[in-house]
Amino acid sequence: MNDRPTARRGARRARVARLSLALLLGGAAPGRPAAAQPPDIFLITADALRADHLSVNGYPRLTSPAIDAFARSASHFTEAVTVIPKTGPSFATLFSGRHPSVHGVRTNQQRVPETLSLLAERLRAGGYRTAAFVGNPVLDPTKGYGRGFDVYRLLVNGDGVTEVNAAFLTWAQGEWRTPSFAWLHYLDPHGPYRPPGHLENLFLGDSLAQSDQRAPLDYDAKPSRDAFKVLGAIPKYQQHGREDRVARYVARYDAEIRHVDAAFAEVVGFLRRRNLYDASVVVFTSDHGESLGEHRYYFEHGWFADDASLRVPLVIKAVGQHEGRVSDEQVSNLDLCPTLLAIAGGPGSSSDEPAAGSAPPALNLLGAIAARPPLLVENADAYPEKFRGVRTRRWKYLVRDSDGAEELYDLERDAGETRNVAGAEPERVDALRRAFRDGQRSGAPSPPRPSVVETVPPPPELIDRLRMLGYIE
Repeated sequence: MNDRPTARRGARRARVARLSLALLLGGAAPGRPAAAQPPDIFLITADALRADHLSVNGYPRLTSPAIDAFARSASHFTEAVTVIPKTGPSFATLFSGRHPSVHGVRTNQQRVPETLSLLAERLRAGGYRTAAFVGNPVLDPTKGYGRGFDVYRLLVNGDGVTEVNAAFLTWAQGEWRTPSFAWLHYLDPHGPYRPPGHLENLFLGDSLAQSDQRAPLDYDAKPSRDAFKVLGAIPKYQQHGREDRVARYVARYDAEIRHVDAAFAEVVGFLRRRNLYDASVVVFTSDHGESLGEHRYYFEHGWFADDASLRVPLVIKAVGQHEGRVSDEQVSNLDLCPTLLAIAGGPGSSSDEPAAGSAPPALNLLGAIAARPPLLVENADAYPEKFRGVRTRRWKYLVRDSDGAEELYDLERDAGETRNVAGAEPERVDALRRAFRDGQRSGAPSPPRPSVVETVPPPPELIDRLRMLGYIE
């Protein structure tokens, strides 16, 4: 399944104005009077949500009507990527503005280094009250993800969406002392794809669901130490009985996006009723995408550094913003921490200087991003293969650690990354190889890495939930 049709992508790029990101965000937040109170910030994230499966991005199913409407009146970044496609490492990056080459977190089992300064800590030090409502058990606060939050609710006994909203709305009904920072993380559309009953059949009857492409259910040989990490077959935890039709799983994945969309609409509706929406900053994004069969990798993420897993939605509504803006400049989860600190008026927020040690440097999205170097990307650790490389808006260069094999993909002509053109483009490979090595040098921690990254065993009370989600055997 291709990431998205090339023709649509090219047409969209032709329509997008080359505006600076300062204009895209309207300057609303930093333009407030210096003495004014910083705005409330709501960060809403969905797990394993591919950018190209939102209807606002041209997907043929109506998966995201509320998110679509939000994007049309906010700043929509159509070329946003995560630098590493795994939940824990991605959020360690988002909340620090530092690349995994700096913070060292490359698996879900690792703890965020204690000396790494995180967004919630910095906002709280600046006078914000902070709260998090999280549906994914790998974001266990004992691993550091709860640092800086006055309230951190890990909600693992339901679907990871409904409970998140219920907990947030209960908290939000209390006395509202601004400024406040609230993070809501929905588990869906992470597998297993089990949308609520009223949505289960939403897309199963349409033409996309009728494809007869099939994938094996039975497999013996494990390509890694983890039985859930398989290529060429549907992982055991994802299986719906003996269903082997790929399109049926994709339809359920899309129905889970619709579930997230309804939850997002509920939060926005609450903010509007409380007269908070207009004066707040609202961000919607994802930690990573999801492979839906690309490279024979079914309904998982982390093994590859392909766009199916790297590209994420990113929409930011600034204070008082009503006009929709679109940018097709490449941005990443590295950029959200400095951007939100700038919006909050935090230390250093008046400067457009990039954050150091982020390979390439993290940028405040309120500033221009002209002549930005290629973005250093990689897949997660603990897989049989390790890929590292760089991505631009058009090109992706990857090298495999085990044997140094190089790959080059023209993302504009080959969005599904099916044709390695490294042999036909030696000069481009050479240029991107240099950019990759430069990025590795710029990302090297200086001073040295803040601390040794620890691997943390799962708490006993979370083991059953982690097993059901495919995180452990």
